[in-house]
Amino acid sequence: MQTTLTVPKIHCSGCVQTVTQAVQKLPGVQRVQASHTTRQVTVEFDPARVDEAKIRSALAAVGYPPA
Repeated sequence: MQTTLTVPKIHCSGCVQTVTQAVQKLPGVQRVQASHTTRQVTVEFDPARVDEAKIRSALAAVGYPPA
C-alpha cells in the first residue's frame, strides 16, 4: 500500500532526512520518499503491520505534522 502526505514544515534537506528516518523506523514501512520542494512524503508500507495513522503520528512526533 502507498500513501502520500503533505507536510508543510519540510523546507530543507535536513527536514527530509529527519522525516525519512522517523518513518523508516516503523515496522512494516518498505520505502519512504520525501521532498522539500513538493513538501510531500510518500510511504510504501505493509498495511498488516502499520497504518497511515501511525505514520502521521511518527511525523508529528518529530515536529512535522502532516496537513
